[in-house]
Amino acid sequence: MFEGWPDGRTLRVFDPPRPVVVDMVRFDPTSGRPYSAAPEGVSLRVRASGARIEAAMPARQLAWLQLSNGLWRGICEMQLRSANRTSSMTITLWVPPEAIQVQEEQ
Repeated sequence: MFEGWPDGRTLRVFDPPRPVVVDMVRFDPTSGRPYSAAPEGVSLRVRASGARIEAAMPARQLAWLQLSNGLWRGICEMQLRSANRTSSMTITLWVPPEAIQVQEEQ
């Protein structure tokens, strides 16, 4: 994934990736919004098969990447599941440091 970024001053890779929890509300303030906040409400189909986002989600931090404006972002992989747990996928997020909490290895 990081072969094309040779500058170790702006990319710090974790090998192996480290377990973290992402504060999804800090990452995206619309996360965890109640159904009633949607302008038209939310259909039962979407409630069941839409991606379920909790306020805090477990993830694996792959690296830190420094942006051209000097800020850092955590590159994190997270497993998402639908609310009815029939669908899932792994996504990659670019997370600000204040939304990442490192977890103890178990």
